[in-house]
Amino acid sequence: MSTIDLKIDHALVVTVDENDTIIYDGCVCVHNGIICAVGTSEECAEYNAEMLIDAQGNLIMPGLINGHTHAGMSIYRGMADDLPLQEWLQEHIFPTEAEFATRENVVTGTKLSILEMISSGTTCFADMYYFEDSVAQVCDEMGMRAVLAQAVIDYPAPDFKTPTETLTFLDTIIPTYTKHPRVKVIPGPHSPYTCSPELLADCRALANKHDVPLHIHVAETQDEYNLCIEQHDKTPIENLSDSGLLEGKTIAAHCVYMSEHDRDIFVKNNVGIVNNAQSNMKLVSGVAPVPLMREVNLNVAMGTDSVVSNNSLDMFQEMKAAALIHKLHNADATVLPAQDVVKMATIEAARVLGIDNQVGSLEVGKQADMILININKPHLMPLYNVYSQIVYAIQGGDVDSVFIDGECLYQNKLFTRFDALDIMVDAQIIANKILVHKKA
Repeated sequence: MSTIDLKIDHALVVTVDENDTIIYDGCVCVHNGIICAVGTSEECAEYNAEMLIDAQGNLIMPGLINGHTHAGMSIYRGMADDLPLQEWLQEHIFPTEAEFATRENVVTGTKLSILEMISSGTTCFADMYYFEDSVAQVCDEMGMRAVLAQAVIDYPAPDFKTPTETLTFLDTIIPTYTKHPRVKVIPGPHSPYTCSPELLADCRALANKHDVPLHIHVAETQDEYNLCIEQHDKTPIENLSDSGLLEGKTIAAHCVYMSEHDRDIFVKNNVGIVNNAQSNMKLVSGVAPVPLMREVNLNVAMGTDSVVSNNSLDMFQEMKAAALIHKLHNADATVLPAQDVVKMATIEAARVLGIDNQVGSLEVGKQADMILININKPHLMPLYNVYSQIVYAIQGGDVDSVFIDGECLYQNKLFTRFDALDIMVDAQIIANKILVHKKA
């Protein structure tokens, strides 16, 4: 008999593989962080394991992937809600960041976000913020998988005074993480309206030099869309295409305002899109045409955006909200069925981030990023359709255990690598200082 590191037996296994395989009384076997067998309990009976978990019929599925967020901003959660976008930004977020977006605070905010993500079933996130070298170290220490976009903007930032300094830093740090098993660093030009055409071109050249994607906000609001039409007689996506920014791997966040031609441009350039339904609702940015994107076979992921514009990093909440808002917006109850939504939070998200050869499904040869969910609860009974249960009924708090690279980072609702209370206390201390500052 073969001896392996981990065996999770007698589970309801949702693989999200190309055949949408679901295995009742299933088993997942892991060795050296890699999935070495997926099948029925009987088929996997030959394996002995150092760590054996009897799932008792509970659900195991790929870890969820948060395709777009700003992890360091979790220290501002709930600081300024229920305000118009420009007032929210200009009078609250930007002034507070100018004072409190320090390296130490971004580290604390990132740690808090990782706690929330892991405990609610997210095993990988795509970030865009400052001090991403420190964020990368935090992810490495905490065992998290991440694609980290160092923010690049055309004015002084909390970490670098000029965009040239930021690009020089990126040119050095990207190769440092090229071979890291879980963490990648990439350029993150904030948006077409905060970066000059020259800076965007430099970001594209840098990403292509290192063969990594770049991550950018695109066509998020009606004002942005209208301004681009007024200034360039082009949509934001047409403008980016004509400037050459899309000639390489690209992760485009939001994309709320897209024409048919815009979608054709994205198809031609194989651009990955991240829908942020709850953030777009809260800030009244609009509803992205996700069903139309998927009709032309664009890869669409889901993201929470920051907790400042969402208040939660729970991807189960995000899946449900996205499924419902697109049905309502399209007046069509068949739009975005639950099975498609699950794919958008797993394998499609992995494709958007360019890591689908590693994660996003439970298949032999992939990294063992997976979550075990307790479905023996009143609000999850009875069970007819597992995809419907995942999207419409399961909550982040139902996650029992979380594995990244085969390591159990969260077991029976307890963190195994770090002290969660210390991190939460540190975050509240920062919030107390912000409150005092705002009252002064």
